[in-house]
Amino acid sequence: MQKRKIQTHLGHKMKAFESNKVITEGGEFETDLIIFMPGMTGNQWFDNSKSPRSEDGLVKANQHCKVESMNAVYVAGDSGSFPGPEWMPKQAHMANLQAKAAAKNLLAELNNQTADATFQIELVCIVDSNDKGMMISRTENINIMLPGTILFHWTKRLFEWWYLRQYK
Repeated sequence: MQKRKIQTHLGHKMKAFESNKVITEGGEFETDLIIFMPGMTGNQWFDNSKSPRSEDGLVKANQHCKVESMNAVYVAGDSGSFPGPEWMPKQAHMANLQAKAAAKNLLAELNNQTADATFQIELVCIVDSNDKGMMISRTENINIMLPGTILFHWTKRLFEWWYLRQYK
């Protein structure tokens, strides 16, 4: 972000927005443009369910994607709160890995077998700026960031085409 002259404010929860500023628990800062996308508070309908909730309002699950204290109930993706590092993504590839573990475990539980499938915690993405892309890969043991190049832009375009073709 610094390389692209984008100022960041990290480590404090947001409290409020005003027309030209953001107010956080650690202070406030002025801004010309605010784009806010909530996504870490859980769905509103969770309030009317019996699902156990995490501190941030998501459905609380274990490393097997099983909703704690419920039989044959599993969760994957951005509706769940899972054990793992704070940087663990909640959508896309990570949700896919969680869904595979959840499906295996649900079938195992329904068949009175051991439901012990887990998911690999990883983040792999290409941050694309339309003329070049920067690849970031992270696991619990490795953290890699490769510099921006046109090759990663076209790699991302190719991957998107390949991945989305199954849904067309």
